[in-house]
Amino acid sequence: LKPVQRQVREIMATCGDGLVGQRDWVVLGLLLGAGLRREELVNLTFDALKEVPRRDGDGKIRIVLEVQGKGAKDRVVPISDALGQRIRVWRKVSGDGFIARSLGRKVEIGDSLSTIGVFNVVRKHGAMIGKRKLAPHDCWRTYAQLGYDAGVPITQISKLLGHADVATTQRYLDLDLDLESTVSDFIPLE
Repeated sequence: LKPVQRQVREIMATCGDGLVGQRDWVVLGLLLGAGLRREELVNLTFDALKEVPRRDGDGKIRIVLEVQGKGAKDRVVPISDALGQRIRVWRKVSGDGFIARSLGRKVEIGDSLSTIGVFNVVRKHGAMIGKRKLAPHDCWRTYAQLGYDAGVPITQISKLLGHADVATTQRYLDLDLDLESTVSDFIPLE
């Protein structure tokens, strides 16, 4: 595993099996595994979880989230089967409504977790792996970087993140224009 992948596994492993651990796993999973912004996460309900047939026609389904993003732009974000399964289990525990839920002092399930609550979940688990300043936005960047490193086209990553322009995604990935090999090298103008 690459260092960033190892860190993702480490942070996910910090979530226990109790109610808080289950909630935190889902929160971190949606930040790291779906590339959601904090605001998107706190407004996400279980109704956003959908099953759609895969394009190859083999009868398998893909779990997706219908997300209302920044600027009220809707997008569909495919998620892994593992994340989808954890969300389903969490729904059985927490009930319908918001996915990211607050937990009271006596660990009773409340309404939607606030954006500050999401920040605190990330900080707490980041500290457990030695990343004391880890923030939700870092999870968003990790999602993009791991996708890019795995060969997912930048245009796809841009759509999944809800960016209107691929240049924004390039900035997030800290990519410079590659002057060594570019599209114009392959256009037969001669």
